[in-house]
Amino acid sequence: MPAAVTLAAQPGSSRLVTVDPLPSMPLAPPVTIQPRAFSAYGALVAAAMLSLLYLYRGRAFVVYWIGSWLLIATALGLVARDNADTTLRNVLTGLALLFTVWASGLMRLAVESFPQNVLRWDSRRLNIIMSASALWFLVAPFVVPLSAVVATGTLAAAALLAWSATGYLRLARHSRSAGALLICVGLAIVATGHLLGTAASFAIDIGLWQNRLSGITVIATVFVALGMHLLVFEDMTDELRLTSRRLAGANEDARRLAITDPLTGCHNRRFFDEVERRETERHRRYGAPLSVVFIDVNHFKRLNDTLGHDRGDAVLWMIGTLLRGHVRQSDYAIRWGGDEFLLLLVCGEAEANAKARHLKAAFDRERTAAALPAYLGLSTGVASVPPDGGTLRDAIREADSQMYGDKLSESGV
Repeated sequence: MPAAVTLAAQPGSSRLVTVDPLPSMPLAPPVTIQPRAFSAYGALVAAAMLSLLYLYRGRAFVVYWIGSWLLIATALGLVARDNADTTLRNVLTGLALLFTVWASGLMRLAVESFPQNVLRWDSRRLNIIMSASALWFLVAPFVVPLSAVVATGTLAAAALLAWSATGYLRLARHSRSAGALLICVGLAIVATGHLLGTAASFAIDIGLWQNRLSGITVIATVFVALGMHLLVFEDMTDELRLTSRRLAGANEDARRLAITDPLTGCHNRRFFDEVERRETERHRRYGAPLSVVFIDVNHFKRLNDTLGHDRGDAVLWMIGTLLRGHVRQSDYAIRWGGDEFLLLLVCGEAEANAKARHLKAAFDRERTAAALPAYLGLSTGVASVPPDGGTLRDAIREADSQMYGDKLSESGV
């Protein structure tokens, strides 16, 4: 500890006196940080976090990721300390390279299985690859120079990681996933680091660049872990959106079924109850014309009695198709009940009368083309809601009355 210089105000003296305010303290022992052991702990943390995430998102690709990080942690732990025994060092190095290659392969399996929840194990192919790689990395250290073993291991890991990076790049382009893009970039950097490791195993002098890239590689692995978490959350979000769209579609289908007559495809009375107030309010507030055409099938009971109810249902379906094909988007075709139909039209009474005549003529043509009995026909009644009062129900009753008059005239009474 350096001494502090102070001015001592002592009688008869004008000297500067040095005083050590603190006694000498023992220095703390230096802390030694082993990068490989530190990285191994980091890989274990990543595997633990992914394991927790798997509880919420049980997907196969998360299992592959967990296995990959555990293998990486094991590989780093095996070579964290230098061993004086050459044989033991060679064995541990071979095991570490084997686990590194397997971890890189799991990265590829993960992207191949995304986003399905199925473990894609090709047992025959994997057994061959795993057996061959295990045989090489466990036996080769005793047969060939260790530099050759290291070179094959780092080169194989680099190739698998680059292959995985291309898979995540395609996934990022297809799904616009930021997490997949982050994993792609991180794996590409790690693959480059392995390539430099291969060059170093052949005693190529790349010392400064290798040291710099080693630090960048550690950062890249952190971004790979972050990208994995982000990709999981993006997958969850996409599934929630898809579920929401399906639910909205199911609700829309349920509502459509609730307001649609299943036989004719026209709206039903429940739908009329929904739009009655809305159309009446629009008519009163904006003065929009509103008319109804009441339609009844002549001698429909006779058709059922003579030709059967199946033929009668076919006629109702034909009429429903005819009505829906001859109304505008702003108009409504409603099956009122039995063989009675109602058209709710946003037009005046004169236009509604023209529409009724057109429908009767169209039905006659359809009846002739379908070889139906000549006694079948349509009776129609038309009424409009007056602008100065009255209700839609009043107009329907008036149109119903007009329809019966038309029916009587059709029968010649």
